[in-house]
Amino acid sequence: MWLILTGCLAALIIAAVWFGFFPPPNALALLRFRDGVVFISKGQIKSYAKEDIAQILSAAGVTKCFIAIMASKRVIFSRHVPNTVHQRLRNVLLNQ
Repeated sequence: MWLILTGCLAALIIAAVWFGFFPPPNALALLRFRDGVVFISKGQIKSYAKEDIAQILSAAGVTKCFIAIMASKRVIFSRHVPNTVHQRLRNVLLNQ
C-alpha cells in the first residue's frame, strides 16, 4: 500500500515539474521574475542578461515566473512564460 502511495506521489511531483508548476531541483541556474524584477535563486547570471530578461518578460505581460537552466544547456520555463518569447529568452541566457 505504501509503495503505491509513494509511487503516486513521485509521479505527481515529476508531473508538476514537467508541466512548469515547480522548477527542477537539479537546475544549475534558477531565475525568478516577479513584478518586473529578476531574482537569481541559484547560479550566476550577468547583469545585462538580467536586464534583458526583465525587459522581455515585462513586454510579454508576465508578472510572475521562473526560468531554470540545466547542465545540458536546456532552458526550462514556468507555465506563465508565453511560447512566443521562449527563443528570445534562450538566446539571452545561453549567449551571455
